[in-house]
Amino acid sequence: MSAPPAAQLAGVALRFGRSWVLRGIDLELRVGESVALFGPNGSGKSTLLRVLAGGLAPAKGEGRVFGFDLRDKLSVRQHVHLLGHDAGLYPDLTAAENLRFSLALHGQQGEAAQAALLSELGLEAHLGKRVRQLSAGLRKRVLLARLALVNSPLLLIDEPFANLDADSRELSLEVLSRLQRSGKTLLISSHEPELAEAVTGRSLRMEGGRLVAA
Repeated sequence: MSAPPAAQLAGVALRFGRSWVLRGIDLELRVGESVALFGPNGSGKSTLLRVLAGGLAPAKGEGRVFGFDLRDKLSVRQHVHLLGHDAGLYPDLTAAENLRFSLALHGQQGEAAQAALLSELGLEAHLGKRVRQLSAGLRKRVLLARLALVNSPLLLIDEPFANLDADSRELSLEVLSRLQRSGKTLLISSHEPELAEAVTGRSLRMEGGRLVAA
């Protein structure tokens, strides 16, 4: 029996109040592929990622992540990691404490890998600072470190290049490329096609809550 797709949606729809933000989404992500998701603000990209992460329940349709029904949120969240706009960092904890906490939630230690990655990302001098003291770019580097360290096979990444300088963008591209080569499945939402397509093999586009031709 063949392994299930990394993610599969059929007719998924979701509304906030009276407004439908997702309208009949059909999607399949193959294990190990890397996909770019484009579309204007308000098109539903971030909402789609939150549905796949188990954070929002569809009003219509069905979905599975590695064979687990989206309604089985515990199983879904054990296989998915979301890097979203709201970050998910605790502002009164230090960068190091945030990373340790996230790894502990995934049953990991990873000190050796963590040290090497933090050095590569230029975060060593900032580990003792509280997240609220960090610039937007440094917070994004902490999130990138967390993304690379957790063992989730499906990575959902919302605007990874926003608020980054040129050096940070290059680091982000390198880390994302490495994750893709390691066999992770990536879905990257971005407003910057030239950057996202550098680490993806397929493109999708959203408009008005629907997936349309890329």
